[in-house]
Amino acid sequence: MAELIAIVGESGSGKTTSIRNLDPAKTFIISTTGKRPGIKGANKKYPTFAVADGKLSGNFFASANVDQIGKVLQIIDKKMPHITNVIIDDKQTFSKTH
Repeated sequence: MAELIAIVGESGSGKTTSIRNLDPAKTFIISTTGKRPGIKGANKKYPTFAVADGKLSGNFFASANVDQIGKVLQIIDKKMPHITNVIIDDKQTFSKTH
């Protein structure tokens, strides 16, 4: 059974620290902005997801396309049982109007 946890907060509130404390071997990050998390060694800890010759590698996928994200989530669910944490990193900018 999956559990959904949303972490929402302003810049500097500790969202990236939460990711930093997860085990990269068990974590998959989907970025809707194309940016890796701002943690030391992110490129090495979270290499780009790829499918080659039927083999899966990597644990970082960048796309804002809902259909592509859905397909990757299905792959993770069916073919990557070692992944226990899936992060969908989404930055939204809100502006105030006066």
